[in-house]
Amino acid sequence: MKKNKFLLSLLAVILFSGCTSSAQRMADCQAQGVSRDACYIAEQNRKASINAVAEKQAMENAQALYPVQHAQAAARSHKTWKGFGVTVERHADGLVYVDSKPAVIEETTEKATVYQQGLYLVIIYNSGKVRLMKDKVYIGELR
Repeated sequence: MKKNKFLLSLLAVILFSGCTSSAQRMADCQAQGVSRDACYIAEQNRKASINAVAEKQAMENAQALYPVQHAQAAARSHKTWKGFGVTVERHADGLVYVDSKPAVIEETTEKATVYQQGLYLVIIYNSGKVRLMKDKVYIGELR
């Protein structure tokens, strides 16, 4: 019994020994003679890449959960809407991009689907109309 507890404790120590905090990584970077600003940018890029991978995986998981909706969207052709300095594309595979960045499905109703990308919400109605919101403020209709 004591041997099992010891092994579990040893395993936990080994697993957590490789983990470092953001502050520790910044300190290690600065200890190598790199400026604080460069270390900060490197840390932000690290976090952004981790978030991008997580977002990509979330998109794949969402598509797997809604295969019927994805199949219906894939049946539609590639479509582009522009306006207010924003370009929205719906590709043949059903994915929606806002200014070439992937958007995620926020809400689906029988009349429309709402996609979010950053501060933008794009509402694509089944009738073909597309509306744009930025930071929860209605901007207008895209054409």
